[in-house]
Amino acid sequence: MFSNVTDPHGNKVTHKDSVLVSSTGESYPIIRGVPRFVSSENYANAFGDQWNRFPKTQLDSYSGLTLSEDRLERCMQGQLKSLAGKRVLEAGSGSGRFTEILLKYGSIVDSFDYSSAVDANANNNGSCDRLTLVQADIRYIPFVKASYDYVVCLGVLQHTPDPEESIRSLWQMVKPGGRLVIDHYRWKFRNFLPPPLGVAAIAYRHYFLKLPKEKQFGAVKRIFDFWFPMVWAFRKSKIIQFALSRLTPIMNHYPSFGLRDRDMYYEWMLLDTHDAMTDVYKHRRSPKQIHKTLSDLGAINIVVVKGGNGVEAFCEKPKVDLASCAV
Repeated sequence: MFSNVTDPHGNKVTHKDSVLVSSTGESYPIIRGVPRFVSSENYANAFGDQWNRFPKTQLDSYSGLTLSEDRLERCMQGQLKSLAGKRVLEAGSGSGRFTEILLKYGSIVDSFDYSSAVDANANNNGSCDRLTLVQADIRYIPFVKASYDYVVCLGVLQHTPDPEESIRSLWQMVKPGGRLVIDHYRWKFRNFLPPPLGVAAIAYRHYFLKLPKEKQFGAVKRIFDFWFPMVWAFRKSKIIQFALSRLTPIMNHYPSFGLRDRDMYYEWMLLDTHDAMTDVYKHRRSPKQIHKTLSDLGAINIVVVKGGNGVEAFCEKPKVDLASCAV
């Protein structure tokens, strides 16, 4: 069950009762079937709370849509259907919206999240024997290095303390000839401007982050519920929506997401508004910056495009490490 699991430093582990014990003597608890390599209190607490409140919202199997599959297929450059039997590392699983797609196409998935969202993912996908799920830090990934055909990290890097450090950590997990699939928020000048030049979300986020963690969701929901009826009533007016974006923190997905009805839009928009208002880290990078990071790592066949979350990137690790062959 934990055949490809190591400790955060790459040492072998042994499964004993309700813990994993490393070859150096460190022990890590297994709670509700999930090994825990990090403290329950960390910078991703808000995400854990979020995904356990909305465990199924973004799952294609629940929504009846293909939003997650379409996004994954696009980011993987059309290679989703060739995953059968391939070993995939998923970094930052949330409640498992992409986990279920990776499993659907027959891959062997090792997945982790820094937050308690692993509990939601375990409930959603844990019955599949091709899934190994742990709670861990992206900077210290407790799986065998250089052993994955694909390493997939979507919706995560911008929320880590140092995105470049996180990308380097992910790169270590890709085997020679394997692929790295990532995305990142894109740098835009307006994202750093206060309203009315920029969006109101900047000011709201500063307010929410000053609140005690246990009060953040309730505060976000109260303000969301105040503004949502107006946002929904004028959802078809681009002019009014532009004005409301200068007044409200709401992440408005109408009509681009193609959701079924008002209730579904309410749930998705509340979820993503909370996501955007309570993230401790919110980094942004340009396509050029992402390309340079991957190029510096020695990646080949690099594809970096604007889209989705902001910047989407796909690259390959050379089958032969030329640097290691140098005399």
